[in-house]
Amino acid sequence: MFGFQRFCFSDKVKRVVDGDNLTFSGYTHSDKPFAITVKLSDANEWINGGMIQSCFPYLNNEDREILMTGNDNEAWDTMFPPEWISTVVEEDE
Repeated sequence: MFGFQRFCFSDKVKRVVDGDNLTFSGYTHSDKPFAITVKLSDANEWINGGMIQSCFPYLNNEDREILMTGNDNEAWDTMFPPEWISTVVEEDE
């Protein structure tokens, strides 16, 4: 179904089921520790093709991004510095 492996299911992330919850923990690509807990039923919905923002509306954007790619806001700012993005936008105008 997907052409990529979601970061949270890689061998770099620990997964622990506790009752109705699933906790993902590890380190982002910026080497920051994270622990993100979701409802197990929501994780199953996501695994089966649901859109992450619909499956985990209670997570913020950064937590959802970490689950998908392992990138936190710091990693994105490193890859795409704000000053670079503003330069690209100005050139397109």
